[in-house]
Amino acid sequence: MNQTLPQPTSIRRPAVSLARLSQPNGYRFDGDSVHLHARLTVLDHTAYQHSWALQLWACPAVPALAGDLAGQVVAEVALPPMSEVADEIEHMDMSTFARPPAGGAEHFMVLVLAAGVAGRFDEVHDIVAYPSRQQFLQPRMRGSIDHRIEGARVHLSVEHIENPREPANHSGTLALELWALAAPYAGGAFEGTHLAGVSIGSLAGQAEFAPASFELPLFSPPAGDWHLVLMLREWTSAGYITRDFSNFITPVHDRSPGVLTTPKPGKTEAVQVKPPVAVKPVAKVTSRARKTSGLKHAQKKRKNTSTESNRSATD
Repeated sequence: MNQTLPQPTSIRRPAVSLARLSQPNGYRFDGDSVHLHARLTVLDHTAYQHSWALQLWACPAVPALAGDLAGQVVAEVALPPMSEVADEIEHMDMSTFARPPAGGAEHFMVLVLAAGVAGRFDEVHDIVAYPSRQQFLQPRMRGSIDHRIEGARVHLSVEHIENPREPANHSGTLALELWALAAPYAGGAFEGTHLAGVSIGSLAGQAEFAPASFELPLFSPPAGDWHLVLMLREWTSAGYITRDFSNFITPVHDRSPGVLTTPKPGKTEAVQVKPPVAVKPVAKVTSRARKTSGLKHAQKKRKNTSTESNRSATD
């Protein structure tokens, strides 16, 4: 199964920048959406022959130059054709779905002006890096996380599954999914085999499932060496996206016959979890991006932010 996002595996730097980002510019998160505001300046008339997009990246460090850009694309929106831009300076103000990185790490946000084609805007002409760190409040796993494989079954246990958002901010439906990947998961897009999964319902803000323990049918990946990762995923308007994850250290081997086996077809068993309980309040984290003019006020939405695909845990 291929879980795809517009994540460039590499970026290209043009010999000459054809356009750049000018002031004012910025971003603002609003629930599952992000509002991007930028002022574009055309530097060369050949820019009108290219297709362009604005991207918002989450990076582990502030890139000094466009060639140092590394991280995850949180949002991307294609711009109107430059041929429709009346002036050499144009203001852009638009919103799109946001796919922030899974986990609780802090990131530096970078606004990127890129050229290319739909699905692959990888020629970076300019960047604006914001100095304040950004952290996303997302459903998460905490404490001991473990798995045990017994033939065609797998036992999964998570000490705490919690929603650190405000009390009235309910999560979408949450799911635990066990995946086999060719390398340890580091966030973003991935390719692998879905081994097991279960839907565990929604959580109010400041509530948790504790503990959560499941015994599930196990499906085997193709023959080979695999790294197992347990993902906590949330249902959004873009489908299920990964909010948190835990890599299991020891790789598994499937050698036909091997460690993993395919269970006989049958009905998935119902799994019981304890009712959610309240957890201690978590400090609210808000966007620290610089304020910008021209951003439109959106209607209030469910206050969470998001990542990847549309596969259900029970598929």
